Amino acid sequence: MSEPAAARDLRSGKKFTLSDRAFGMLLIAPALIVFLVVIAYPIGRGIWVSFCANKLKNINSPVWNDFKNYRDIFKRGAFWQYFGTTLVFVVLTVSIQVVLGMMLSLLLNSNIRGRKMFRGFFIIPWTIPSVVVAILWNWILQQQYGVVNYLIMRTGAISAMELNWVSDPALAMASIILACIWKQLPYMTVMLLAGLQSVDTGLVEAAHIDGANGLKSLWHIVLPSIRPVLVTCTWLSVTQNFQQFTIIKNMTGGGPVYATTTLSVAAYKEAFTSYNFGTSAAIGVLWMVFLFFITLLSNWMNDRYSRDFV
Repeated sequence: MSEPAAARDLRSGKKFTLSDRAFGMLLIAPALIVFLVVIAYPIGRGIWVSFCANKLKNINSPVWNDFKNYRDIFKRGAFWQYFGTTLVFVVLTVSIQVVLGMMLSLLLNSNIRGRKMFRGFFIIPWTIPSVVVAILWNWILQQQYGVVNYLIMRTGAISAMELNWVSDPALAMASIILACIWKQLPYMTVMLLAGLQSVDTGLVEAAHIDGANGLKSLWHIVLPSIRPVLVTCTWLSVTQNFQQFTIIKNMTGGGPVYATTTLSVAAYKEAFTSYNFGTSAAIGVLWMVFLFFITLLSNWMNDRYSRDFV
């Protein structure tokens, strides 16, 4: 049996070398293994399960049933209801976050007294776990002794502590939107503040010299300058709220009468209430496909806007 070339090189004193390509593959191998185990395999497994009749009785041996799970979802019509509820929740939450985040970031970027202290205190809600946020807002919005009902009553808008926020179909959506905005707004504000601090102040000063007021400078100089940051923050907020589960589940449980049943809550109920894991996986796959196209749109917008600064 012939001796391997590497062994001959070692025995003869020659240095053992790797090609650049082999060395590069060796360096990325740990990250590639983690990606395959942690990300690629779960996604592939979920897609496969979505095509199977995977109930509790055959959880370890799913039975292939083609597109039956998807046909059942659309035949029942519930998916469009869940999808519509999710869109309403995401659009309202993200829109309010972007507007309030921009206003607060402009304020914190100005020369107000104590702005460093405000920046530190303002980040606190973002550090609180979502479960704690849900419990906190359940107390704030409680019907008999909640501070929100008390303040509204003091203004004279209601005669008694009568608003049942989390149990009223007309108010349940507003309650989870309030909680999510309070939790996520600091992150949006900090990201936009970082973008504002990168704006060329010389352009703003030149605009003021030419007679532009603050609103025109904001619209024509500041916002175009931070457009890539704004698009990225919006995309991150959309994806985060599409997968929002903890606050919704702990505040309203998806109710009342499916008023706050988003895709994440619907997938949870299909899997752990109806024990229909195949249908739950199908909801997750449809949800993932939609977010995939949102991500493509976000990347396209970022590439387009980044070319404006080249």
